[in-house]
Amino acid sequence: MPFEPLRTDEKLDRPVKSGPDMDTVLLRGCTVFVAASLLTYGLGVWPFIVREDLFSWAGIGLAAAFGLLPVTLFGAVCARRGGLPGGAGFLGGSMALTIFLYLRFKQIGLGFEMRDVPKPEFDRSFIWMGPLGWMLWTLLVALFFVLKSPDGSALRGESDR
Repeated sequence: MPFEPLRTDEKLDRPVKSGPDMDTVLLRGCTVFVAASLLTYGLGVWPFIVREDLFSWAGIGLAAAFGLLPVTLFGAVCARRGGLPGGAGFLGGSMALTIFLYLRFKQIGLGFEMRDVPKPEFDRSFIWMGPLGWMLWTLLVALFFVLKSPDGSALRGESDR
């Protein structure tokens, strides 16, 4: 029958341990990706929703300290321990977080045109440069820690032989 294991006349001194099957590897990678992206987004968004004084540098600094710093540490752990799926999940969550930050800063930037809204302390260019800087930072963190992960040897061009 074609689905039976091949029976050969090779004599082995001990039984051969089989590796993980493809379904297990794919399920683990997909789970790590989804969990990393959702937690990255959730950890980064909440301070920028809760804080009301984001028109000041102090408010942005506090929101970044409570949101973006833990996200960076979480992303480093995900990329190091989860390999490529963890790093990609971190980047996926960071992309969604970048879009959220852009829209939030755009909303705060309404103070430049409207009288009833407090005028922001930051320049208009920060509306897009801040989120862009965040995305570039997370790309560097993910790339660095994925290459340092145990699965990163394949990305560096090293082989197991």
